[in-house]
Amino acid sequence: MKILIIGGSGYIGAVTAHIASEHQHEVTILDNNSSGLDDNVPKGAQFIKADITDQAAIEKVFSDASYDVVMHFAARILVPESMKRPYDYIYTNSFGVLNVVEAATKSGVKNYILSSSAAVYGAPKEFPITEDSLKKPVNPYGESKLIAEHILSSYEQALNLNWAAFRYFNVAGAYAGVGPDYPFVSHVIPALFDAAYKNKPFTINGNDYATDDGTCVRDFVHVADIGRAHVIAAEKMLNGETLSQPLNLGSSSGYSVKQITDQFIASTGKQLDVSYAPRRPGDPDKLVASNERAHAILGWEPELGLEAIITDQAKWYEALPPTARVKNIA
Repeated sequence: MKILIIGGSGYIGAVTAHIASEHQHEVTILDNNSSGLDDNVPKGAQFIKADITDQAAIEKVFSDASYDVVMHFAARILVPESMKRPYDYIYTNSFGVLNVVEAATKSGVKNYILSSSAAVYGAPKEFPITEDSLKKPVNPYGESKLIAEHILSSYEQALNLNWAAFRYFNVAGAYAGVGPDYPFVSHVIPALFDAAYKNKPFTINGNDYATDDGTCVRDFVHVADIGRAHVIAAEKMLNGETLSQPLNLGSSSGYSVKQITDQFIASTGKQLDVSYAPRRPGDPDKLVASNERAHAILGWEPELGLEAIITDQAKWYEALPPTARVKNIA
């Protein structure tokens, strides 16, 4: 199978590229490297430097070669930034997808897999979240992903495009030397690394939630499990199966912040000065996605749990040069 991976030198895209290559598929990566790294690209993969908002460049990519499936990871992903720069997010995450899917379908590509987001649900009221839950984004980032999903659905209706949009919450861990090289210290796992390796205290916001240990519960899936889902879907598409729908890639159970903190200490051997502070306004008790549909359609569910997530990310992180560690979590 010939796979074009858009945004394939970034975190999730690169891990997926490695897994696809291990499955003996022919991988081509397209990226502008605004946040991706050359070192993330698997050996033997072709690399094309281009921007998804450059219509002429994208059209040339598809006129120069044929592909069986497109996997689209390229996107702007910082929610707070999206509140300040909505145009950039809609332009890149929505118009960029439109550019690629138009050029792809013109060239005869019939299969398209989008890296979407649980941000399309906004602030859900029911848990676990299913694909049928209300979609009401609360920021331009989530809105841009929902628009992208609608674009793929429109091309299904008009041109019989076979598509999938994978919605996931928090992706963590490392695989094949690829780790989360972006500054998400506000997320709990990067914040733990930041505190432990800089000898800073770590604060858990809220211990009075309606959960087993009082700390809020969030959904985390190992990046290798996310990449594996993309490859499974692509192989099913190549075998003639029609997907054409969104799918949650979630744990269906989640992990509490205390569980994550305890596992971090156990896996890394790092001692942390842990304290509690009042909960942050608006934080729900749980944010967990159901994976029932992904299991039914793809036969997929996470194989790697919290211990593997922390252990694999720690091995990757500790192998980084000290200057890269600072860049990674600064």
